[in-house]
Amino acid sequence: MSVLERFARTNHSVRSRREKFQQKARPAPIQITEDGPSRSLFGRPRDIIVNQLLTPTIRHFSFDGGNLPFSRKSPSPRAQSTESLHSDDSEELGWDKTTLLTLSDSVRASLQHDRSLGPDSEKLSRFLETVLKDEERRHPTLDFETIEHARLDKLLNEILLFVETMKTTTFATDLPLRFRVDAAHCKKLQVIWRHRFREQYIMIDQLRCAVLVKGGRLKDVSFNCALTYDLGKWQTRETNPVSEVEGNQQFEAGHWWLNIVCAQRDGIVACPSEQPTSGQYGITALPLLTGQEEIVQKNGMDLVKYIRKGRSSDMHIALISQVGQKIRILRGHKLKSIYAPRAGVRYDGLYTIRQYGTKLDMVTNTHRLELTLERVKDQKPMEVLNRVPKPSQLDDWKLYEKLEGDKIKLMEGDARYLEWNLQREEERIDREDWRRDREFRASFS
Repeated sequence: MSVLERFARTNHSVRSRREKFQQKARPAPIQITEDGPSRSLFGRPRDIIVNQLLTPTIRHFSFDGGNLPFSRKSPSPRAQSTESLHSDDSEELGWDKTTLLTLSDSVRASLQHDRSLGPDSEKLSRFLETVLKDEERRHPTLDFETIEHARLDKLLNEILLFVETMKTTTFATDLPLRFRVDAAHCKKLQVIWRHRFREQYIMIDQLRCAVLVKGGRLKDVSFNCALTYDLGKWQTRETNPVSEVEGNQQFEAGHWWLNIVCAQRDGIVACPSEQPTSGQYGITALPLLTGQEEIVQKNGMDLVKYIRKGRSSDMHIALISQVGQKIRILRGHKLKSIYAPRAGVRYDGLYTIRQYGTKLDMVTNTHRLELTLERVKDQKPMEVLNRVPKPSQLDDWKLYEKLEGDKIKLMEGDARYLEWNLQREEERIDREDWRRDREFRASFS
């Protein structure tokens, strides 16, 4: 036998032993039986297959609000689990959009003003625990529309941002255990929602902008770059009849609008300028959008002195005959006042005009209006109204400002947009400096 033949025989025997060893080590195929569970793909629960293999159905997004961005078809009512629809947790919490929006606004406002979760902290904890349990079901009850309306994505973001801010300070150890547990739940829930809604969750603010224009706070209001007055370039063709003071039930103190044009649309003022509104029974409303206010003490009463400088046509001469009468007062965010809203225009209730006066500066030929107002009793206190706009309303304000800036850039060019943006920033800094100065003076009084 040659050397080559012996080498070939040895190689063949080694290969045979290796194949026998592999056949012994190979596991037997799993059989699907009626007695035991199956390990095959088709034997697994249907929801696991769907979650792992299927992706959301993507639709076209349009700013007219017609189609939702990247929306996924909801399962039919028959396919939904009765456990998720009729559970005790869902009935206890109630997936009501208005209730959840109130909870979200309350917690976010407390984080901003009080650096805590506020009086609704226990309700927030129950909500987070219930939603996490709900997300473990095949068809979670909480839908995307509720998350969008109640600003639940903003709520999670601000809680997590607050915790991260506290970690960088010496007060990180002061966070209660309950707060840290809630923050962990927020982090987990944020990951779950991003995975469940995907692009739809990422583009949630674009959806809000579409809703804002089509049927929200900017309904029946349009942008017109040809307008030249200083209070904005918005207009409306749909206006409700002017509401009289005697019919005050239509508007409650704290009602808020994005701009004075939206207030005109709803009928509380008659024009989009800073002029008194006349009704059937006299002057009904006065918007205080510019100028400044001072708080004065007289005969034990807190009075408000409104001061405005300008031309003779800006002096609201019609108010001379209204001394002693009640009038609605609206305040805008450009007003230098401790009562001015942070954004937009707010209705602050009924005031009585106590004094009217004007002066003329002969050197500058400038008129000065001084209007003394007394707030009618038995209304919401100003401490409550000063928390309006709420966090969700400020969300709409940011979208409104971005929308206005985009329209200016599109219709008037980049140079005009930069000028508008710079002017807006200078006005904001000027108001903040004025407010800090008044608060500093008040601390020594």
